[in-house]
Amino acid sequence: MTQLDRAAMQARNKLLAMFLLLCILDVTLAIAVRDRWAIGRILLTIVVMYFVMQGRKWAKWLLIGICSLFVVSLIAVIVALSSRLSTISIVGSSIAIVLSAIIPVYMASSKDLNRYFAYKRQGYSQ
Repeated sequence: MTQLDRAAMQARNKLLAMFLLLCILDVTLAIAVRDRWAIGRILLTIVVMYFVMQGRKWAKWLLIGICSLFVVSLIAVIVALSSRLSTISIVGSSIAIVLSAIIPVYMASSKDLNRYFAYKRQGYSQ
């Protein structure tokens, strides 16, 4: 395995770690506020992430869109309902906002990660 391959795999692992942390936080928040509908969104996001890891461009852009909408909706909830939310919900949502903002930026800007995606796409075209 070359240095290029290691860097691409490290970028993939970093993305997976951030995504896993976001999912764990999201599930924890959904359980804490008893939001059963969030489970469907979380499952959909996991399925989209599976396709992202396969190198699918449409999935990458869909995940970027989902993360962006998640950031906007969480900010709106915090602003609109801050007096009725618990401190744990506000802190957890704030952390989720930061992670949901970092993931799309990382996906769009990491050259190593884009090299990994190109490698995965190349495997499907053969």
